Amino acid sequence: MKNKTLSKTFVVLLSLLMILSISSAGATVVEQGTAVENPSGPVMNSVMSVAPTSLAPFVTETGKISLSIDGHGDHLTPVGSIDVEKPANATVRSAYLLTASLWSGVEIPDGGVTLAGIPVNWDDVVMGTYSGAPHNHRADVTNIVKPIVDAAPAGRISIPIQESDVLNVEGNILAVIFDDPNKVEDNTVVLLFGAQSITGDSFNITLAEPVDKTDPNFALDMSLGISFGFQPSNQYSLVNVNGLRLTSSAGGYDDGTDYNGGLITVGGLDDSNANPADPNAPPGNSRSDDELYDLIPFVNDGDTGINVFTQNPSNDDNIYFAAFFMGSTNAIVGEGILLSPDSAINNLGESHEVTATVQDDNGAAITGTMVHFEITSGPNAGTTADVLADVNGDALFSFTSQAVGTDVIVASFVNSKQALVLSNEVSKKWIVSEEIPEFPTIALPVMAIMGLMFLTMRRRDE
Repeated sequence: MKNKTLSKTFVVLLSLLMILSISSAGATVVEQGTAVENPSGPVMNSVMSVAPTSLAPFVTETGKISLSIDGHGDHLTPVGSIDVEKPANATVRSAYLLTASLWSGVEIPDGGVTLAGIPVNWDDVVMGTYSGAPHNHRADVTNIVKPIVDAAPAGRISIPIQESDVLNVEGNILAVIFDDPNKVEDNTVVLLFGAQSITGDSFNITLAEPVDKTDPNFALDMSLGISFGFQPSNQYSLVNVNGLRLTSSAGGYDDGTDYNGGLITVGGLDDSNANPADPNAPPGNSRSDDELYDLIPFVNDGDTGINVFTQNPSNDDNIYFAAFFMGSTNAIVGEGILLSPDSAINNLGESHEVTATVQDDNGAAITGTMVHFEITSGPNAGTTADVLADVNGDALFSFTSQAVGTDVIVASFVNSKQALVLSNEVSKKWIVSEEIPEFPTIALPVMAIMGLMFLTMRRRDE
């Protein structure tokens, strides 16, 4: 009878110990004083409006990604093709069509351009403030491009493009971002769209980590998309990087034809990021400058900020697109938000903290703005928090997890133009610790009581 009583007591205490051990596991929480959970934060959209008088970022993507850009223009033939370069085993993450009307032309209607036979509807249309400025159009065409490219083998893929009014379309640019398993480091792609400002446009880039030129995967490539540039002539654009001249001959019709309705160029396929040999030389021909540049010669080890300035002195070129590919780094371009660290691995129950940094067009910290954090996928999907940026433009968000898996976190804020701006995505992998887990404090006296009861009952039996 005593042995049965002892067995029952042992089972009860062992169950209590197991319950206490399980209840001590980490749960998804937000550290007090850092953030307040908010399940009803702003809805995150991948497309936002941009200013009508300058270029502004509309896409920022990070991860194991690569970028393909091509242009097409023809003043005679309404039917042509625009190309995509697909890396081996890559899949399309997103794709965008950027189209400019003729100088002094009218807005291109929805369906005025078809891609692979499918009418394109515009997500945004802007117009410059200077005389004769064209209309610039932007559309997310992922639903058109992805099925075609994902199903095709690696290499060059031509997609049919058609203009309903060839005399009102100057040219088209197709930018495709790939999830690329060939990349060994996280990269950043930032795409900008708008209408060139008469006074010129500045792009202030803030890097998540200081420049390290010894990193073999580090890259800082910039591409410009320009319409209505005939060369050689006085139609050219200037580009300065950190106050130094990069080129005095941007423009031309590298991707089109030499007449109104076909004047389009963009740095991309079949171009080299080798910079012009003489940055002060005017254009000698349409290929004097291919609008694809390497910014690494203009930065030093340890730099975290880069300034790019573009201007068209004659005010009759149309810089309406820019792209930055930054290898092995995360970055913000212009007024935006940067989330770091890129990735991390933690044991269950440990706290993980991410930092969102918010800056304005001049690269200065934005203080006091509300930053919204959201875990968009993973074991803690749906967790949100709203945090005010401090004097350094930083907002911190901390959380833990009770389940294994990989969380994806995104931050956002409303910019000065009242548009929602998204950060890059970062990931957090939760694993089970390989170390022997510690017992909760209360478990120790329970174990001691169990030991005493065993000794006492055993003595009574004897």
